[in-house]
Parts: sequence; C-alpha cells; structure tokens
Amino acid sequence: MIRRIAVIIPACNEQDRVGRCLESVAGAIAGLGRVPSFAWSERASADDAAGPGPSMSRLDAPPPSSGALRGVGAGDVEVTVVLAADGCTDRTVERARQAWAASNRDGGRARLEIVSGQWHSAGGARAAAARHALAVSDPEWIASTDADTVVPENWLRYQVQRAALGVDAILGTVEPDPAECPPHVYELWQREHTLVEGHPHIHAANMGVRASFYEHTGGFPPLECSEDEALLAALHGAGARVEATDRIRAVTSGRLEGRAELGFAHHLRTLSLPREESA
Repeated sequence: MIRRIAVIIPACNEQDRVGRCLESVAGAIAGLGRVPSFAWSERASADDAAGPGPSMSRLDAPPPSSGALRGVGAGDVEVTVVLAADGCTDRTVERARQAWAASNRDGGRARLEIVSGQWHSAGGARAAAARHALAVSDPEWIASTDADTVVPENWLRYQVQRAALGVDAILGTVEPDPAECPPHVYELWQREHTLVEGHPHIHAANMGVRASFYEHTGGFPPLECSEDEALLAALHGAGARVEATDRIRAVTSGRLEGRAELGFAHHLRTLSLPREESA
C-alpha cells in the first residue's frame, strides 16, 4: 500500500489559476479517506459491470466493484505537494500559499513545499519538483499536474488503489475548461479526443508514476514540452505496467495562449484556425 505521495506542479506566472489548482489538490488529499460511492468511480457506467470486452487488456479493465479495496484513510498517507515556480514575476507563490492555507483540510498530514528557479521549461520545472520531493519526503508515488489544472476529488485515491493492484503508472485524461475555451474550439476538441478507458492520450497535467520506476527511468527530461511522452516511452522500455483511464478526468485551462510554445494551448489555438492555416 502506498503510504507516501508527492504531488508535483510546475508553475510559470499562474497567479490567476494556481489557487484553484491547489484547492483541488487539497480536496484530492481529503478524498483519500473517502470510500467511493459505487464501482470505484463517479464516472463508472452500466457497461463497467459487464467487465472488459474481448480486446481490453487487464489494465484497461474497469476496477472491481466488490469493495475489496476500500477507501484509504487520509491519516495513513503522507502527502508532500511541491510547486516549482519557474521564473515567476507575478504573485504565483503568494497566491499558492494563501490557497493552501485556506484549503488544506487534512489535519497537518500534508504540506506544501515551494521551490523557485529558472528552468525555462515545463519539463525542467516538473523534474525539479520531483527531485525536491524525492529528497525531502522519499515518496512511493509521484502524481503530476499543472498549475492551471483542476483535479477531481478521487484523483489521488484512485491512483493509490490502482497502485495497490500493481499498476506502475497512470495516465488520466484532461479537457479544456468550457468556461474559458471558445465554444467552437471546445466542440472540435471533443470530436478529436476519445475520453474512455484505454485512451491514447498523454498529459503530464494528469498522470502518476511509482517513484521507483520514475527514478529508474531518469524521470521527466528538462524539455519545453512532451516531457510526459518521453517519460512514458522510458517507462514502457523498463517494463512498467501502465494504465490509461478516464476515471480521474481533470479540467485544464482553455486559453489559446499558453506558457509552452507547443503545449496544450498551442493545440487549442491550432484548432481555432481555419483548416488551411492549421495544416
């Protein structure tokens, strides 16, 4: 059973969004002590009860609903949240501390650590956050999200439960915030993305990995983007058991101008262009 978790969050001038991110992470920490209401997930459907289809692997199969793995007591798990402030010139750090102080409801079993640097890349900041977490708290599991992302209440609980069944890495799904994303772009994005079990998407804003595999593979490389794809390739090469799931869907910023040149915002901006320009 996982007893020590690190949550790593890179941030570059996210004063308007980092508060919501940390509020959701605090909610996920509190959610470690809650037993799921049914079939492990709020997103479970009637199809889940029938079990995996003929083409679905064991890792893609819906988790059992027998209750064999009940909710993990929040008091049994230590969580270290590490925010890596990458060249921030705004109030990101201040807003992060304020949001954490107001939202952390775990009774002192979780703490926020903030490291500041000039990594100039999401991969570099994410790797720095992981290094700090490994040094100060020796986590068994590392969960990754972004400062402009909101994770669901079952985010950490689901990962811990799946890790107990031998899963070494989990790829969650993300969707752009419909309140921020232009409606036509949001519709196009939904058409292009199949948010189901066994999905093909890779998002560092919603993934988790067993710390031993993270260290063995070298972790996130200091890339401006696609550090998640590089880590996943290394995990597959090392024989890690990887699960792709829609049961812990996160909501990320729907802005069209982001921090990484070829990041999520770039993809949304491409969808907003006429087909000729997009190509």
